[in-house]
Amino acid sequence: MNERQIKTINKILGYIFSFIIWPSLGFLLVSTIMILYQVKSFELLTQWILKKRSYKTDLLHFWQFNSYYRNLSILFILLGIPIFLAIFNYRYWWKEFKERFNSKSNPKKKNWEWNQFTKEGNFKVLKKKFKPGKANFALGYLDWKRHNQYLVNNTDSHAIVLGIPGSKKTEKIVLPNLHYNASLSFNEKPNMVITDPKKQILSRTGQMFINKGYNVKVFDFSDARNSLCWNPLEQIWNTVHSKPKDELDEYDYALAYEKIIQIVNSLSWPSDDKSMWTNNAKNVLVCLLKFQLLYSLEDKTFTLDYFTLANLTPNLSEKNIKSGKWVTITAKNSTKNIHWNNLYNEQKAIIDIVPETLSGILTNAIDVIVSFSQNLNISKITSNITFSIKETIRDTSKPFVIFICFPDHKNIFDFLMSILITQIYQEAVDYANSLPKQKLQRMLQFYLEEFNSLSIPEIPDWMAISRSRNILFMLIIQSYEQLQKYSAKGKDYKTIKSQARLNYLLETNSEETLKSFSSSLGEKIVKKETVSKNDKSTSVSTSEQKELIMSISEIKYKDPDMTIISTGGSKPIALKLKPAYEYLNYEPYINSQPKMISSNDMVWDFGTMKLKKFNLFSTTKVSDNDDETDLTKKEVETDSELVTSDNDELLKQALKDIKKTKSLCIDLKSD
Repeated sequence: MNERQIKTINKILGYIFSFIIWPSLGFLLVSTIMILYQVKSFELLTQWILKKRSYKTDLLHFWQFNSYYRNLSILFILLGIPIFLAIFNYRYWWKEFKERFNSKSNPKKKNWEWNQFTKEGNFKVLKKKFKPGKANFALGYLDWKRHNQYLVNNTDSHAIVLGIPGSKKTEKIVLPNLHYNASLSFNEKPNMVITDPKKQILSRTGQMFINKGYNVKVFDFSDARNSLCWNPLEQIWNTVHSKPKDELDEYDYALAYEKIIQIVNSLSWPSDDKSMWTNNAKNVLVCLLKFQLLYSLEDKTFTLDYFTLANLTPNLSEKNIKSGKWVTITAKNSTKNIHWNNLYNEQKAIIDIVPETLSGILTNAIDVIVSFSQNLNISKITSNITFSIKETIRDTSKPFVIFICFPDHKNIFDFLMSILITQIYQEAVDYANSLPKQKLQRMLQFYLEEFNSLSIPEIPDWMAISRSRNILFMLIIQSYEQLQKYSAKGKDYKTIKSQARLNYLLETNSEETLKSFSSSLGEKIVKKETVSKNDKSTSVSTSEQKELIMSISEIKYKDPDMTIISTGGSKPIALKLKPAYEYLNYEPYINSQPKMISSNDMVWDFGTMKLKKFNLFSTTKVSDNDDETDLTKKEVETDSELVTSDNDELLKQALKDIKKTKSLCIDLKSD
């Protein structure tokens, strides 16, 4: 029998005696004493024993008639109840009294909210302040003596988890947070987005989320066959196709162009992304996407199926850029409206670039965009749609969890994950802004494992404004140095740290991180005595000075089981958290996402800007009339022999251009 069970039994027995046994005994014992005291003679007692007088009759008369002694008896019985309760529970209230007294007299008790290892601070205050029940980040699962519960941060704070590989960041922080939040009542369950590099979190928690009523969505960049698919350009498309063409205004076009620029900037550009080659390559991609978007408003056969990043590659040959079909279409429509006219001017600026320079620019553009057509996983995931960000975010019928799985040993998918996370966040903010209180009804939590793999330049700004939208971020990193890539604007690195008021430290070898975390814990007052001796006397002087609550060396060589938590609004906390594998046991989840229904018999020929249909033995070309803006009448031409797509020819031409310009680019750079 453990201590908790013994305490429970003692409490029950104490209540039974104080509220049942004692009043019954008091009714007989106290009244008997009062009767004897009232007559001031023990002769009455002898008469009761010898049965010369009825004890029962005297007792009933005593309680029947109001008297001073009867009232005094009632008072004694009532006073006995709290006295006996105090006697039975003296161990517990005396212990609490000593703890409170010691905390006031001992300065060490004031340095920690609670330190489980040194017993400094007040555990009851900690439990009260970090009480579970609402959606938020949990400090972890505490397993200490009789206390088995989650402690939960109840302020809207972003979080940073610091820990080297093997420090059990996932087991002690991430998985307990997922389990706690998923176990809340239906209205409190938050939506979640989780990056999962090894698919371990998905395997451990997928079935748990299903059991607790979640819609489980999985993006698997290492296996397109078991992944959801989404078109990164869908949001751009919907901006101008969500209402009739004649109802579009300049703000709709401006918003679509803004999203185009954002997508292009998010691609995997080289580190010197401010170079002339990179900037002009971006301009080319932006111009091509603007053209395709405007063209989709004129030609109804050019659908979202063909408005993909993979379909930019066939357009990037020098021949197509200077004299392709998109040039003649833009020229014909340049007088139609201001948007076509502006595109015509942008296009002309690109066409007028000298061939040698243009080839170098296109080489840079192809290097960035070619993975969307050559990498099968990327091509399949981004050129099909089995997942709608807008519908998922706005569906309030059930909570959702989105897993973003990727191979952590390959960085080819890093930029793509950043685009996906950015679009999920932006859609959530747009939806929140449309609500009366501009706040999501259901909290959205981002758990970003291997955050260093992502590149989201806007995240400092996100963290500054997202709390008011009911959106929280947890960044899992190895050290603060991994945030320094966000220091390009000078203040961003510190902005992330300042916005993440909730910090967990499991283990780190970074001196800068140790120093920063040690300073964030605050200082303590230490009394020091100085003894001075001479021939005649000895004097002792006492002084107070400030020291760090935990020095750098103390944090570095702390108990491996100690997790130090800084919450910003409270004193530091040191806990021994229980890893998830000791108390969570769900069946491994096998991912099975809806399979995409692909139709490879229809492609868009960007050389002719016509729809082309393929089958095993023939190629059918759906051509338009001379006016590209009116495709209601179609002519069908069928070739008897197998024809290779013109898009492939354009791609081959683009690759030839790359080979021709490699030496030129090297010469230009050396100059």
